[in-house]
Amino acid sequence: MSEEEYEEPEKNITEGYQPKVNEIAQNFLADLDKERSRLSEDFPLCALLIEEAFDRVYSTGRIPGKEFYADVYKQRPMKITQKVFVPIKKYPKFNFSGKILGPKGNSLRRLQEETQCKIFIKGRNSMRDRNKEEELRNSADSKYAHLNKDLHVEISTVAPPAECYARIAYALAEVRKYLIPDKNDEVSHEQLRELMEMNPELAKTSGNAELFKSVFEKPGGTGVPKYLRLL
Repeated sequence: MSEEEYEEPEKNITEGYQPKVNEIAQNFLADLDKERSRLSEDFPLCALLIEEAFDRVYSTGRIPGKEFYADVYKQRPMKITQKVFVPIKKYPKFNFSGKILGPKGNSLRRLQEETQCKIFIKGRNSMRDRNKEEELRNSADSKYAHLNKDLHVEISTVAPPAECYARIAYALAEVRKYLIPDKNDEVSHEQLRELMEMNPELAKTSGNAELFKSVFEKPGGTGVPKYLRLL
């Protein structure tokens, strides 16, 4: 399915993500920013390390380099953030963002509800408005530094240690279904059925024509729509 076949969610749940960091982390970021402004172009590796530190703080809410222990005795909640590779270089023409989002962003919402994790699409071409993305990429705002990286999915959750890792494991298994570059798999069929209920005309567009026939039309003149047999 192409990107145009997925209607824009009323509120894009993958854009404008504002990470929450505590006061200590904010002070750390301010010091990093001062260091970066003092660096000359002769130290590109230092600038790269600073960018990675910014990215880690915004992803985890913790200052890098500080060793973290899981408190299983008191079951103190912890946060885990895991970035997931998207094979965009191997399959440059496949619309991974559209498949993860689903019609009106419903697939991503369900993933978040079922896995109890926050899931964001980040990186280059993660925003539908390419002009806005380019503007944010050039803004030098560290919150949008991820736009300079390849497309990826970020999964995070906060829970007691064992449950936290269990949620991440479940989310990784579920997200994988949406990272398979197949337009005719179970996920695509389910999304097309959902789109058919929401907007029948859009579901019948040329980009969906072959998939629409395979799911909804009568196979071999039996008189039984494949859609009903699937149900």
